Amino acid sequence: MTERLTVRGPEPDRLTAALSPFYAGARREYDLAAERHGVVEVNLRFGDRSVALRFAGQRLAEAVLGLGALDARRSGASGEADATIALWEEPLPPAAALPVTWGVDDIGPQGLVRGSGADGVVAVHETASGAVTLVESSPGAAILHRVPSRGSVPWWERAAPLRPALFWALGGERRHLVHAGGVGDARGGVLIAGASGSGKTTVALAALVHGLRYVADDYLLLDSTIEPTAVSVYGTAKLDDGHLRRFGMLAAVRFPPPSCAGEKAVLDVGRAMPGALCGSLPVRAVVVPRIRGGRTRLRRVSPTDALLALGPSTVFQMPFDGGRAVASLAAVVRSVPCFGLDVGDDAAELAGAVERVLDEAAR
Repeated sequence: MTERLTVRGPEPDRLTAALSPFYAGARREYDLAAERHGVVEVNLRFGDRSVALRFAGQRLAEAVLGLGALDARRSGASGEADATIALWEEPLPPAAALPVTWGVDDIGPQGLVRGSGADGVVAVHETASGAVTLVESSPGAAILHRVPSRGSVPWWERAAPLRPALFWALGGERRHLVHAGGVGDARGGVLIAGASGSGKTTVALAALVHGLRYVADDYLLLDSTIEPTAVSVYGTAKLDDGHLRRFGMLAAVRFPPPSCAGEKAVLDVGRAMPGALCGSLPVRAVVVPRIRGGRTRLRRVSPTDALLALGPSTVFQMPFDGGRAVASLAAVVRSVPCFGLDVGDDAAELAGAVERVLDEAAR
């Protein structure tokens, strides 16, 4: 789809007016694809929230779900879901596909299309993959996700699929998909906050291999409707070369094919360490890591410092609701102790620091 984008799109008001008709046309395109290829339904559960994925064809389902990122969230339950995501491939030949109504200049951070939301329709166009995600504000409306072809679904998308679609499927008042990790045990969970490269995955894996349970290393659902709770979304972790050297004891690692040079390997946590993957944990503390090397050091930090690690990173990664997640994040960091963690070289020291955080929070 990317190659059919024009350099300049319509004016913002005209662009906004075009999104509702585009959603309607995309829905008809999905219905035709489903009629042709058949519907494969996969039911998922995230805490108390149910999501139905309705694929137009088995091969597309395998392409999106093949790395097992959502396997632990599969539910045998059928019936009406809280949200439905309809997924299909563009029809062939390419000229037969519904053309987008925006241009390259109209695509903002993380693919958010300019003018989204003004008439109740939000569009996300991921230019790297060509996928388009659409959500319409009418109650019960399906979230739509179209890919150019099943072969175009990139490695990084299969490792953590459908993030924009799940953002809306799972989101709500005091319920947000956030950019954070989470680990813990019977004492509760630690929310690991920080931008990409801050050490979230390193801390999460160190805790995992030393006996703590794993919720996430990068994205999770923060549900604060009753008490702050970290809910697992993906049962995978993305590993760079440093992680592979440090945590070589982990099995079930899948490496990107040669055509995906530069992409991270993917760890299926449920397969690597059965029983370690945790569906949810109450948040008892927030940890803000920073990679320092040497010895691991732990210190208290202010709620403001913790919010600065959580808020901007989440808004940048998922700018689809205008930053409304920040209010919930602010409430969380004010309600639990917050710690800074200098990430050292020894995984046992890192896990011990998380243990001390849980002990202190429990007291």
